Amino acid sequence: MLEDRRRRVLVVEDNPVNQALAVAILAKLGYGAEVAGNGREAVEAVAHAAYGAVLMDCQLPVMDGYQATAEIRRREGGDRHTPIIAMTAAALPGDRERCLAAGMDDYIAKPVLVSDVAAGLSRWLHGEATVPRASASVDLAESARDVLDPDRLAELRQLDSAGDGSEFLCVLVDCFLTSASADLASLRAAVQRGDTTAMTDLAHRLKGAAATLGSPGMVNLCQELEGLASTGGLAPARELLCCLEQEFARVTTALDGAVPRR
Repeated sequence: MLEDRRRRVLVVEDNPVNQALAVAILAKLGYGAEVAGNGREAVEAVAHAAYGAVLMDCQLPVMDGYQATAEIRRREGGDRHTPIIAMTAAALPGDRERCLAAGMDDYIAKPVLVSDVAAGLSRWLHGEATVPRASASVDLAESARDVLDPDRLAELRQLDSAGDGSEFLCVLVDCFLTSASADLASLRAAVQRGDTTAMTDLAHRLKGAAATLGSPGMVNLCQELEGLASTGGLAPARELLCCLEQEFARVTTALDGAVPRR
């Protein structure tokens, strides 16, 4: 019974691309996964079920990862301690310390790698998860190499349960293209109405998804947009948003060539 609990992990993540990735990584490592879309759902899930560990995104709707962790620790008291491993795309100085101060036990920077999840869970669960050997980089057209990280795509192909490296990646790419298109539209609306809070949240969300698929150009542009939103720089944000939309078009074209879909 204890072993069954240790093999079940709660993924707390609001981005559908990163949800799918985390669940696939856990399946590859032999763990079962359940998903919570915000911090409040995570608190309730841990209160009503036992998990071997929680993979906790830090920037979440309703209740963020820091608040959710603090509430989980308050409810657990001294009776139990569920390992909580932070997942964050911020990667800023002091992030690890802030996570630990909130009551988290460990820290994984996005984009999440199979080896990082395996190592983190093994540290806290003493499990037998193994890391699959990475294959050679996927053969991309030269035009795509400037836009996508081939090593990242190669790792994502390793998560395909079908064995040919295509099925899961196709699903992930379709999810990314759909969610990123919606986020870009919402981001443009936020810029037009001067909503810096929404700009920050959407740029951060899009940055995490872009990092998952291996788009350094989109990641950098989203990072810049986050910075402009925090300082109220709306005029340069409009120009930067145009650059981000152009980069997304390049990524879409590169993905069409690198990951043929039916």
